[in-house]
Amino acid sequence: MEFIQELSTLTANEPQLRLLIDMVPEFIVLKDGEGRWLVTNKLVLISYGMGENYPYQGKTERELLEIFPQHRENFIYNMKTDEMAWDKREATLIEKSFKTPDGTLRTWEVIKTPIFDKDGNRSHLIVVSREITHRKRAEESLKISESNYRLIAENMKDIILTVDGKGTITYLSPSFEKITGYSSDIFINNEVNLFSGFIHPDHQEFVKNTYRELIFQGKKSQENYDYQFQKKDGQYIWLEANINTIYNDNGEFEQLVLVARDIIQRKEYQSQLETMAYHDHLTNIPNRRYFMDKLSQEMTKAEQSNHLLALMYLDIDHFKDINDRMGHHIGDQMLIQLVRRIQNSIRDTDVLARLGGDEFAIILPRLESIEQAKLIGERIVNRLKKSWRIEDHIFQTTSSIGIAIYQNDGTTPQDFIRNADQALYTAKERGKALIHFYN
Repeated sequence: MEFIQELSTLTANEPQLRLLIDMVPEFIVLKDGEGRWLVTNKLVLISYGMGENYPYQGKTERELLEIFPQHRENFIYNMKTDEMAWDKREATLIEKSFKTPDGTLRTWEVIKTPIFDKDGNRSHLIVVSREITHRKRAEESLKISESNYRLIAENMKDIILTVDGKGTITYLSPSFEKITGYSSDIFINNEVNLFSGFIHPDHQEFVKNTYRELIFQGKKSQENYDYQFQKKDGQYIWLEANINTIYNDNGEFEQLVLVARDIIQRKEYQSQLETMAYHDHLTNIPNRRYFMDKLSQEMTKAEQSNHLLALMYLDIDHFKDINDRMGHHIGDQMLIQLVRRIQNSIRDTDVLARLGGDEFAIILPRLESIEQAKLIGERIVNRLKKSWRIEDHIFQTTSSIGIAIYQNDGTTPQDFIRNADQALYTAKERGKALIHFYN
């Protein structure tokens, strides 16, 4: 109350107090219980375009708006908010925006504090305003920026994950639920290792080690990597993850940002390309390229384990005549059926491949004996003797088989294949539907 009394009795004889309030970079207005201006500082007078020496004392807002009509809206707003403060009977915080004479829109944070006398009557109203134009602009810019980023995050197809220095998940984009079916609430504020239970067993250890190295061991770079993640419906999808680690100026880890995208279509396309590259398009079994790679692998395994490995080579007797007499369409259908008969005659571990035309090869790994290879060969020959029924055609053919044994009949893939082929040639010379081991 003493301060109010001093302000209300301020005169030109008190230059120090006048200098004090004029130096304050805020709007200060003291009004009496009737709303008459008693004291203000120069900043208020200049902002309203009144001039530093304008005789404002004793005038109300209603009187001032008649004198300065360009600020009519501001004075009316002042009167309205003054009444709000009186009615609340406590300090009231409001925001006020108005244009200065130069047309600049400025915003102020206003605190209006009502003072009542001992009888509860209105005594004085202290109005203190602080300009927050720059802060409001910054907040608005931040709000727009956050809105834009939120719009991007909510509509992008990529998954965004952030992890703090304690390994706790701090953010997971809405796209996560769209892609996986799981709510992000399950994971946010939990340890990142919670994800490991949803990652394919083949990739779990790698992913856990990657997070450990980046978050706790200071590793600062990581290439893209692929892993399988189990969706809520139980199906696995392929994700490609890119990780960035953020460190402060002291080199301390602050945050990990992961961006992952669903690449199941790419994986399916890659699988199709691999199928085209390594499989025969007609019979859908491995082609020569796949066969050569597989044969080299099995020869290495046989050498290291001392297991018996055999290679069969076969073709169809008089296949050219079938194509010439009945057409290539019938010949193709016969090759498809021939593959089925052979597959029903060999073991699950054996590999049947089409080398070209009517030439086929079979890799027989981990045999118990040479006799076992002979029995498999006889079973194939006997099944291929049976009649073929293709569309309106019924006919019979035969096939012979040449067999080579690793390492007796070759230590390189080329020698091994050549000797199996030579065994087939010998079988054909001796008759049809025969089996012959290379000698």
